[in-house]
Amino acid sequence: MPTENTQRRIKSVETTFQILRYLAENGPAGISELGESIDLSPGSVHTHLATLKLNGFVQQHGDTYRLGMEFIPYGEHVRNQMTLYRAGKHEIHKLAHEYDAVAHLSTEYDGKLLLIHETFGKDAIGKEIHTEKRDKPQAHLHSTAAGKAILAYMPESAVEEIIERVGLPAYTSHTVTDKEILYDELDEIRNQRYAVNNEEVVPGNRGIGAPILHEDHDIVGAISISGPANNWRNEQVEEELVEAVIRSANNVEINIHTEDSSL
Repeated sequence: MPTENTQRRIKSVETTFQILRYLAENGPAGISELGESIDLSPGSVHTHLATLKLNGFVQQHGDTYRLGMEFIPYGEHVRNQMTLYRAGKHEIHKLAHEYDAVAHLSTEYDGKLLLIHETFGKDAIGKEIHTEKRDKPQAHLHSTAAGKAILAYMPESAVEEIIERVGLPAYTSHTVTDKEILYDELDEIRNQRYAVNNEEVVPGNRGIGAPILHEDHDIVGAISISGPANNWRNEQVEEELVEAVIRSANNVEINIHTEDSSL
């Protein structure tokens, strides 16, 4: 009998997920490429792909396969089930349009920053960059305002585990890559209740984020906005933006508490 801690797995299902993960991370691929990447015979790959295609989870275009349309309603269903999304989507919309910025609602998943919802103001800068990033979680929390706001309220052991696993790589010359400096910044974030991304992912782009906490002070996610750094260097402008982001995060917390109380 397997012990309680033994993880029982079905090999064919594992293989299916390997195929889907490869297509998600690398884009359209042929049978030979997929077989080489997961060490499987072309015949076995074709059998898995045929099953996935029949159920709408992959689409075939000539000799290549890509993820199928069936994932869209599944993704929407998962997102609509999230209390964070329901509580925060309208706040994101208001922030983006009031300050003509890009506004984000995010949470942590498996040490990565997962974008739940994003809205662009009418003349927001950087739309193309943010759109390109939508289909992949941000791999490193330490470089974004939302990610740092979340890290600041995670248990230190969890933060250590994430750093140990993925490191603190530099995206730009402004990215914090020293663990001690990062920890000092996380302390400051807890004291001031907001985080700043000072051109740490994209040169010329600045972000402000605030944590969204449950009533027991556990971190739920973060709300953030981003825009051109040159426009946000004015102290009065930054103070207004910080107050707006913190206020929006607080509104989301109230919405979450209200929904939880009604259950």
